[in-house]
Amino acid sequence: MLLADDLPLARIRTAWVTWGLMAACVLGYILQQGSAPLEDALALWPKDLLADPKDPHQLLRLLGYMFLHGGWLHLGGNLLVLFVFGDNVEDALGHLRFLLLYLLAGVAGGALHVLLGPDPETPLVGASGAIAGVMAAYLLMYPRAKLFVLAFARLPVLLPASWFVAAWFGVNLLEAARGGHGGDHDVAWWAHIGGFVTGLALVLPLRQPGVALFQPALASPSPRLGWLRRVSFDFAPEVRPGQEQEGHGEGLMDGRLAALGKALLFVVLLFFSAWF
Repeated sequence: MLLADDLPLARIRTAWVTWGLMAACVLGYILQQGSAPLEDALALWPKDLLADPKDPHQLLRLLGYMFLHGGWLHLGGNLLVLFVFGDNVEDALGHLRFLLLYLLAGVAGGALHVLLGPDPETPLVGASGAIAGVMAAYLLMYPRAKLFVLAFARLPVLLPASWFVAAWFGVNLLEAARGGHGGDHDVAWWAHIGGFVTGLALVLPLRQPGVALFQPALASPSPRLGWLRRVSFDFAPEVRPGQEQEGHGEGLMDGRLAALGKALLFVVLLFFSAWF
């Protein structure tokens, strides 16, 4: 379970678009509970879009489906991921460009699901395709940022963003290739893939001047995680700027050995956690 990251905002004071999108998803879910016609009007039905791809109402569904969800767990999971990744991507792109990336990733994810999804009779709802695009942008800009994760909902760990996002995308590719038969049949794997690839493509032209790709990890602890660092297994040790050039190879080796030791300890604790 993903809970937080360690990146502070550098260019904006408040991620207004991220919070606005989260509020829109909550509002859409609330309205959805008391209005079946709203869900019928906005949910994306692959069979209907394929039957008439030029119908404006069907095209509108490519936007509307992002603000509906299949349950409160579906909604909560999407909001949590957007909360962790969205503010920093909005910080790097700016408010309007971030909104553009989000919406285009959602549209592309929905379109790919319509084309390649296994069940055209089942409607698509949820923001995960759009959020996948945000995750892809985060990956390209902040691959070594630290993510606080409860592994198997039990063990607190700090992971590089590249590990988490790459593993998530790998699972999606695998399940999409298997037609969803190896996992949850209700997950729109192709929507995730379409949104993710769109995010990778759009972050290059949309990022603001001065925003570098593949930024290094923070050289000092971030107050965003605080005490969580002290209770977590850290698999992403920082390298201070210039440390490699100053001949601190022995220190780097010690850090890597410490990370390996933590990894082994993590595996042992994970094994024993199965008994509790």
